[in-house]
Amino acid sequence: MWKTAPLISGESRNRARRWVAVTALTPALLLPVTLFGASSSFLAAPQAPPGRTDLRELGVTGNLPQAKKPSKDLLGQAGDPKELASGSGRSLDLPSGTLGIPDTVLNAYRQAADLEDQRNPGCGLHWSVLASIGRIESGHARSGSVDVLGTTPRAILGPRLSGGPGVAAILDTDGGALDGDPVWDRAVGPMQFIPSTWRKFAVDGNRDGVASPHNVHDAAAAAGQYLCSSGGDLRNPRDLATAVFRYNHSESYVRTVLIWATAYANGALPTPSELSPAVDDVLAGERLPDGPAVLAMPEVPAPAPSAAQPPPTESAAPSTPPGELPPVASGALPHEPGEVSVAPPSVTEPTPPNLT
Repeated sequence: MWKTAPLISGESRNRARRWVAVTALTPALLLPVTLFGASSSFLAAPQAPPGRTDLRELGVTGNLPQAKKPSKDLLGQAGDPKELASGSGRSLDLPSGTLGIPDTVLNAYRQAADLEDQRNPGCGLHWSVLASIGRIESGHARSGSVDVLGTTPRAILGPRLSGGPGVAAILDTDGGALDGDPVWDRAVGPMQFIPSTWRKFAVDGNRDGVASPHNVHDAAAAAGQYLCSSGGDLRNPRDLATAVFRYNHSESYVRTVLIWATAYANGALPTPSELSPAVDDVLAGERLPDGPAVLAMPEVPAPAPSAAQPPPTESAAPSTPPGELPPVASGALPHEPGEVSVAPPSVTEPTPPNLT
């Protein structure tokens, strides 16, 4: 027997119609709210490019990998500067003349090597290796521009590691505390550490109670600890080449470091440098705003690799090593096919020390 539907009064039918109308409009009313919320979320957090860089693949500076491991040719030539200079596919000029290093920075390199020798006697790190890396990364802290404690008066920063061409993509890991950028990481200091690497190897090199990547003593000591963490004997040229390759996965970088390390070890002249006044905040004027404003900032394209240039024949602290990119500010351009390399730093050109 069929059941009959209950009779609905006119008023009930009107209420039902109104309910259906309101229900049908609800998605349309909620759409602007949904879109607004979505756009806000897009602005609130950066969207990492596809294939975001794995920090485990990076060296100290955050440069994109140029090679997975050093080649047999590089390891076989590591002990001979002439072979290193001629074995890269393009001829690199050997350093000549008087090689000056600002005295305050030279002392930091030597003290850092001594400190690492006390901590790890089997490593065999020579200060000249730190000096060669410091020359490439920051021109010896902008030609010795440091205060009495060894801290730079303003930050030496690499490009934003935002995943552009030739640039690693590293979302902020330090809240902008070290590099002033709340969205992307940047390499910092005289030895160009990315924040995540600094946290693992930070050292208070001058024993002032603070470990800062902006301090040349601390940065050099941390670089020494990083190089020795490979476990090899750095008195052995092959082990040294492997350790430097870990610092920056680029054969051209390794060749340049080893060539200049040998030159510095054979005779480097400490040159006078005037101490800079101490400042309360090395990142003053460098900090980027947090939130949507910083995301709207245009990205500066990474510069193209420069042509090989001959090394200086008299003073040291040249800004660009022979056949190498400008000082790597960690995070942008690679130096050679192979592993991690960051873009050249946006630091001012270091001035040659006054040898008179």
